[in-house]
Amino acid sequence: MSTVDLIVLILYLGVMIFIGFRAMKTVKNEEDFILGGRNVGTIFVLLSIFASWTGLSGLFGTPEYVYTYGIAGGWWWFTFPLGVFIMGITMAKILRRRMHMTLADIVDHRSTSKSVRVAASVVTVWNYLAWTAGQVAGIILIIQTFTDLNPVITVIITYLVMITFTMLGGFRAVVHTDAFQAILFILIIGVAIPVIILFRYDIGSIFNTTSQIDGFYKMFSSVPKEAMISWWLLAPAGFIDTMAFQRIFAAKDEKIAKQSIIRAFGMMIVFGIILVFIGVAARVILPSGTNPASAMLVIAQTVLPKGLLGLLIAALVGVAMSTASTTLLVCSATIEQDIYSVIRPNGKTSKLNMHRLLVIVVGLLALIAALKVPSVTTILVYGYSVYVPGLLLPVIAGTFEWKIPDKYMLATIVSGTLSAVALIIAGEPIPASVGGLIVSAIPFVLGIYGSKNSN
Repeated sequence: MSTVDLIVLILYLGVMIFIGFRAMKTVKNEEDFILGGRNVGTIFVLLSIFASWTGLSGLFGTPEYVYTYGIAGGWWWFTFPLGVFIMGITMAKILRRRMHMTLADIVDHRSTSKSVRVAASVVTVWNYLAWTAGQVAGIILIIQTFTDLNPVITVIITYLVMITFTMLGGFRAVVHTDAFQAILFILIIGVAIPVIILFRYDIGSIFNTTSQIDGFYKMFSSVPKEAMISWWLLAPAGFIDTMAFQRIFAAKDEKIAKQSIIRAFGMMIVFGIILVFIGVAARVILPSGTNPASAMLVIAQTVLPKGLLGLLIAALVGVAMSTASTTLLVCSATIEQDIYSVIRPNGKTSKLNMHRLLVIVVGLLALIAALKVPSVTTILVYGYSVYVPGLLLPVIAGTFEWKIPDKYMLATIVSGTLSAVALIIAGEPIPASVGGLIVSAIPFVLGIYGSKNSN
């Protein structure tokens, strides 16, 4: 890594801090900190959704799985935004109209149960703490691949920058940095890398070579069934994605909330196709025996000219920071709003100060988790495997105002979560998300049936 490249990375981190300080001037109360005053316009909502969805697990995992399995590996990317898209066209306007602040507000919309709210919040925090930690693990991989810097020290510095601008400016700082980061990685990863591949290599030869690989261009069958089931379970995770909910709550109005989800979905489809193309090209361009998990990083390092390395690292770090800052804010807001304030409604610390303190605390917990479990995709899977069984059915019920007694709603969350955890510990004889969701459906259905009978 040249001195120029290092300077570019340092300047990039400096811009992040500057944005945080600028945004801090607009933060006057809790709603400003969590949702930017519910006054975020179309462009910022759109780019923020896109940047937050494009985490390192998708950015690294898609070329990895395409390199390994063929184009069917692209389902790792496409399933999650598909779930968010369905949520956007069915639920976005309803949720924006209600002026919610967190996911627990959806689940607890017609309830006064503290237990339901706290249980939903604990599951939410677990999932997005895992997402945050996963991005930190990805930054470590970037530093190890492209620099001779100490990866632990470098990721700590980088991550502290992310915590700082999030703590200072809250949601407004997050969406502004998201917009900057989205433009950066679209230009470097979405434009520069594929364009260079197109001009430097014989595309016909790439497709001819990969066509000789058995099953490379099959849409489903080349991927092991267990993996494909796991990937498709990302769709319901997207359907109840708190990052998307947060943007819906923060949008200026219902129209912007819905349209931003739809347009971001379109951007994700285009970007996903580009990542699939990179994975196909990597299978031919990279030397035999290349570690598939490093396909994205190695292909970028191979095709990009010197001088762009700093921008590439900044773009990759930007991807991680976009997702991590969002999930960090989700965790801190959920803990303050739906756990701390429920347990201690008369706490002396101001809500705004408590939010900022929790950003620091949760951020450090995610950093420790990432250093202990340094795998982007593993951490992510552990998160959504618990999140979906615990909250999919309660979110649907809360959105459409299905009348379910509190005890059954609580049983749905707890049974789905604990059964998923038990399956993970047991080595997943069946996918944890599937087993947990089946178990959670039992008290959920009983609750619906019991509610109808009581009427």
